[in-house]
Amino acid sequence: MTDGIDRPALTVTQFVRLIDEALVAFDGADVEGEVAEYRVIHGKWVTFTLKDERSAVGCFMPVWQLKVQLEDGMTVRAVGRPRLRDKGFFSFVLEAVTPLGEGSLKRAFELLKKQLADEGLFAADRKRPLPRFPQHVALITSRDAAAYADFLKVLQHRQGGLTVSFLHTQVQGEDAPRQLLAALEAANTQLQEVDAIVLIRGGGSLEDLQAFNDEQVVRAVASSRMPIVVGVGHERDVCLAELAADVRASTPSNAAELLVRSREELALEIRHMRTQLVYRVRDRLTAGRATSKRLVDILRGQVRGLQQGLAQLVRILRSLSPEQTLRRGYSITRKADGSILTRAADAAEGDEITTRLANGSLRSTVTARHYSAAAK
Repeated sequence: MTDGIDRPALTVTQFVRLIDEALVAFDGADVEGEVAEYRVIHGKWVTFTLKDERSAVGCFMPVWQLKVQLEDGMTVRAVGRPRLRDKGFFSFVLEAVTPLGEGSLKRAFELLKKQLADEGLFAADRKRPLPRFPQHVALITSRDAAAYADFLKVLQHRQGGLTVSFLHTQVQGEDAPRQLLAALEAANTQLQEVDAIVLIRGGGSLEDLQAFNDEQVVRAVASSRMPIVVGVGHERDVCLAELAADVRASTPSNAAELLVRSREELALEIRHMRTQLVYRVRDRLTAGRATSKRLVDILRGQVRGLQQGLAQLVRILRSLSPEQTLRRGYSITRKADGSILTRAADAAEGDEITTRLANGSLRSTVTARHYSAAAK
């Protein structure tokens, strides 16, 4: 009895459960503090103390939920709910932990880098070459990023006729790792006849680049079924996803340069092959004067092989010319001032326009404009 009011007594278990029920109803919390007494128990559970200058709370979570590497002294933000267990043990049950500050982020980066390197994820003998003449690539990035426009600009300048399947994702923020994982899975399993995957974004701070240092994303890059090239920002920005990729590009533009060779490079290779062909034939014929007919047959076979390779490269180079593009049914339309029209919005009704075809040209007057769904 207290203050004249009868109140039924609770057992200790009932009291603890009553408090725990009140804590369960609590909407969770984001708590920032310093990690201390970090431990992994039986490879299944993570425990540590989260503290500041005056207080401390015990934290608990399953290992599989921890997406970053931790150690004592790191400053983190912990997201979770408070609980009071049957034996009266109060703890903060976590759902996520994020390092805070450049120092903690850098340390988490180095710890994960060492772990993955020890597992061999960055080993050179795991790297695969990019296809010599890709026809279909999957591009993973944000449509709002400058990296998207930079990549396509360089790609179109170097080689036409390449199919690009674009998979839009966020490249930073809390949901970015999940979206990147989904896009990598789609590129590997849903797209048909993909020759290579390109994962790019612009540069940024270590915090901005966290999605490209996420352990699950890095492992997904390393396990890609298709050869993958990863390019991030500027050369000074190095992410773990780049180290796990088959090819690391210094920038998004460099990713396009590594993926397809320029017309000049193709022409140079053709000239080199032609020179090599001449030298080989000359050398072989000189030596063949003193050899048997069998050697002559071998030489003829090698010459045929080189000629076929040369013919293939010539066909490819010719297919890239503007004239060939026009013969395939494309056209170039110019305004009266000679500028090229690329959008319907750039022409007004009544404008005089000239369309160049593979054989001749047409002069027209704009009477109406129609827009595709993508142009709106």
